Amino acid sequence: MAYLYNTGILLLNVFLRFVSLFHPKASLWVSGRKNWRNRLAEKVEPGQQWVWFHCASLGEFEQCRNLIEWVKANYSEHKILITFFSPSGYEIRKNYALADFVTYLPLDTPKNAADFLDILKPALVFFVKYELWLNILKEIESRKIPSVLISARVGENSRFLTSLFAPLYRRAFLGFHHIFAQDEATKELLTRFSGHKAITVSGDTRYDRVLANRESFSAIPFLEKFTQSKLCLICGSTWPVDENAIFSAWDRLKDLPELVMVIAPHEINPQRIQQWKQKYPAETLLFSEQEQYISSHRILWIDNIGMLSRLYYYGHVAYVGGGWGTGLHNILEPATFGNIVLFGNRHEKFPEAADLIAGGGGFAVKDENALYDYLRKFFTDKELREKICVSNKKFIDQRSGATRIIVEWCERMAYFQATT
Repeated sequence: MAYLYNTGILLLNVFLRFVSLFHPKASLWVSGRKNWRNRLAEKVEPGQQWVWFHCASLGEFEQCRNLIEWVKANYSEHKILITFFSPSGYEIRKNYALADFVTYLPLDTPKNAADFLDILKPALVFFVKYELWLNILKEIESRKIPSVLISARVGENSRFLTSLFAPLYRRAFLGFHHIFAQDEATKELLTRFSGHKAITVSGDTRYDRVLANRESFSAIPFLEKFTQSKLCLICGSTWPVDENAIFSAWDRLKDLPELVMVIAPHEINPQRIQQWKQKYPAETLLFSEQEQYISSHRILWIDNIGMLSRLYYYGHVAYVGGGWGTGLHNILEPATFGNIVLFGNRHEKFPEAADLIAGGGGFAVKDENALYDYLRKFFTDKELREKICVSNKKFIDQRSGATRIIVEWCERMAYFQATT
């Protein structure tokens, strides 16, 4: 079984190296892992206590960010390592100020796993959600390094439970010193599957992250100017299919002159943005061109990375992309600021979507006509907007606290010991 897994990892490497010849994201994946041993060794010095956080991508980083901040604030003598699997996480957070080193996770071969841990010698390891790399986790367990899985979530049809490699995944789950699950269903499944006795239902740490975003909000001066006292639609993490539907609805909302729209695409594609700008030349402005702002501008494209979570502060209604196929993006970021949240109707793998719908603050849309109907409804009913605004803030408040549960456990276990 392990032989098949290792063969698959090597085939993945060959495939990505081939694809990297013509795909920019794959090229980043390959080039970012070159010479990783030397780069890691340059950062690690004898006697240092490293706490290692591994994230698949940006979303998982946000899930452990509050925990990273707690470690740095309370145990500053410890060094922080953050690894990513995906370029979309690494490229955005490679200069994260609270980390002592940010890098890609090496390809999961037995030799890479052994070499990585020989160099780092971490005091404690955190993996996030369901990012399980079997050779690395096996090596961590064999060295008796304390390891924790946070915000874990699995379903009945998870590949961990049903794939050919289920016996290997069973060992991987069992190797964690403790698992913090998002919900009771995950705890029951993992207990039955792995036999692990140390699983705690903590909730999802993303709620803590978005609550922190609200509490530490810092203004964006130009957004203050652009939105003023107008109604505002924020479209976050959009893909082309989302944008087509958004602008179809926008064309039918022309009788709402007080309405403005801010779009922050998932991937910055200057050519695509220019195509939309050419279609709406008098209305469209790019954030990078804000000095050209005039009152007739009603559509603002965000052509940079890193502002999205703060943009929602200026919105009344938010449309979050990815729900029509690529995977729903973060709907909790707009909810924490009281936005009414709209998204595509393919959200089965995102329990927060079902919860937000049940709470009356999230709405799944099946097509552009449904999107228009919702936008018309919410932008013409002030009383309803204000009611949902209050409700969505409470929705976030009531589900926060997962990080505190993890922190209290770490304190009880005394994993963080001063090095002086």
